[in-house]
Amino acid sequence: MSYITISKDNYFYNLQRVVERVESIEQVAVVLKDNAYGHGLSIMANLAKEFGVKRAVVRNLQEAEEIKELFEYILILAPDGVVERENYFYTINSIDDIYKYGKNINLELKIDTGMHRLGISPMELYFAMNLIKNRSLRLRGFFTHFREADELSSTLFVQRELFKTLKENVIDSCFNDLNIHSNNSAGLFRSGQKISSEMVRVGIASYGYLSGDNSLKFPSLKPVLSLWGERVGGLNYLKKGFRVGYGGVSKVENPKDRLSVYDIGYADGFKRLPEKDIVSRTFQTPNGNYLYGKVSMDSTIFNSHKEDLEIFNSVSDLAKIFNTIEYEILVGLSERIKRRVI
Repeated sequence: MSYITISKDNYFYNLQRVVERVESIEQVAVVLKDNAYGHGLSIMANLAKEFGVKRAVVRNLQEAEEIKELFEYILILAPDGVVERENYFYTINSIDDIYKYGKNINLELKIDTGMHRLGISPMELYFAMNLIKNRSLRLRGFFTHFREADELSSTLFVQRELFKTLKENVIDSCFNDLNIHSNNSAGLFRSGQKISSEMVRVGIASYGYLSGDNSLKFPSLKPVLSLWGERVGGLNYLKKGFRVGYGGVSKVENPKDRLSVYDIGYADGFKRLPEKDIVSRTFQTPNGNYLYGKVSMDSTIFNSHKEDLEIFNSVSDLAKIFNTIEYEILVGLSERIKRRVI
């Protein structure tokens, strides 16, 4: 069966680069939402704990429940239920959310400083503060999300200044000792100095990717995940001009090439490459093998005879081919693929 390997050394290397940007590892929260960006929630949570991280960020309650014993703090970004646990922190994304919770639930208020997706509007902040106080709710944190931290834009600085102003003029006058955080991976490495007074939420950088404008000096990171296929069998009766797979888009030029079918396909998250990229051999495996024919639902053909073939150890090239970001390729990998730590 196809499988995924997770490099512990690479993950720890990336986390060390993160720790160098803060005063203490206590500030670091690893983002483990959506099956840890396709890497495997339980696997990455245990590795993060082994490294010494005590905080995590997840998407929903189901993810929180899977790792509930591993972290002192778990922030749930899109709560879809409530379980009263001391280490669970539920995000308030709108005024309506404030009415959902009781007095014993840890809450963190998300403020929309410019992302315009989720969060309390700055114009609603005083109302939200009064509502939280009047309902005697347990507000424990205040945060925002940056829209363009990975781009050469002034938006990051506008958002930072607005967040700082709201904290100093509104939040600090109503609440004390809140968990304050604003920086994602790109924001963390855009900061001109070590971050000392805030938590940082680190997602994509911990998995080995951080792309952005070429003028931004992001660190060199190491991708953590590799995808492997297992050989199902070889193609027989090859001859010059023999066409392979759906549509016959690949033609055998050298009958001595050894072609094999591997048990990885688009049902597993290995997307169908455009025909032009198959013909031009734009995509190659780390060892230089290339695709023959279109990716099928459950199988793909490569010019290899290895029993185990490493399909990729970085998704950056695939992201460029599909004109997307690494996140999309990673989270698309099927959860049913077995993952193992190496």
